[in-house]
Amino acid sequence: MMNKETIGYQKYFVGKKWYDRNGEKVRQGLLLMPAMLIILSLVIYPLIYSISRSFTNFNLGMSEIHFVGIRNYIMAFKDIKFLQSLRTTIIFSTSTTIGGLVIGYGTALLLQRNFIGRKVLTVLLIIPMMTTPIVVGIIWMLLFQPDYSVINSLLSLIGITGPQWLQNPIWALVAVTVADLWQWTPFFTIVLLSSLLNIPEDIVEAAKMDGASNWKRIRYIITPIISPIIVIAVLIRLIDSFKVFEVVFVMTNGGPGNATEVMSYYIYRTGLGYLNMSYSMAMSFIFLIILIGSGTILIRKLLRI
Repeated sequence: MMNKETIGYQKYFVGKKWYDRNGEKVRQGLLLMPAMLIILSLVIYPLIYSISRSFTNFNLGMSEIHFVGIRNYIMAFKDIKFLQSLRTTIIFSTSTTIGGLVIGYGTALLLQRNFIGRKVLTVLLIIPMMTTPIVVGIIWMLLFQPDYSVINSLLSLIGITGPQWLQNPIWALVAVTVADLWQWTPFFTIVLLSSLLNIPEDIVEAAKMDGASNWKRIRYIITPIISPIIVIAVLIRLIDSFKVFEVVFVMTNGGPGNATEVMSYYIYRTGLGYLNMSYSMAMSFIFLIILIGSGTILIRKLLRI
């Protein structure tokens, strides 16, 4: 039988433990409050503001603002230029993501081998990612410029006449894609190389002893092991490529015509060029929904692995 004094001590310690635990949560909440206020002021409020303005006729050149419902969203799906920019963005993002994955995976497999200068070469691969997109655009604009094109000069050495890269609708998109691949393919290389170096050597050696060729080891053993990392890298790169802006802005300014006008650039031109802010905000949220949908599909793919 416990006396009253023992029961009193138990209640005291239980109550003190509850107070300490919840008091710690309160203190943590107070410490996080400044950061939460910053997030609310810099992210949440602009998001809510832009959503509300996307349902109006908000224009920087007009003083009166009226509610127009979903007119801007309907107009976006009837806008041929918006649909063309969506198609261009899909082509660009698909090309840069798949191309970067193939080239980056191949480079990672080569860097996995031991050879002289491997560490130096790995470090050099990071340089394009450290370069700002504006500088990348300037570099490749000079390489592709029509009068003294370095790339066309190199092609002429092997008897190939290079096209007018940035003046041709098809080749202009190819030029922008090449510039983006140069900058962000090392992302795939570094991520996949770190995964390859963590694969147990016993598994690969066992397959080699069973007579599996290099291609079969890569296809049936190495790739399935690192497939979750591949999906994550593709997800990150796909979302990032959808937001491309600087390289297009510097190299082609969306041209020739609107051949390289991606969604982000068209939204920018509509909002700050034509001052139609409500329409550009509506297109931005359509753009956001597309990104979320693409990310959701890839995440579900990841969960099946």
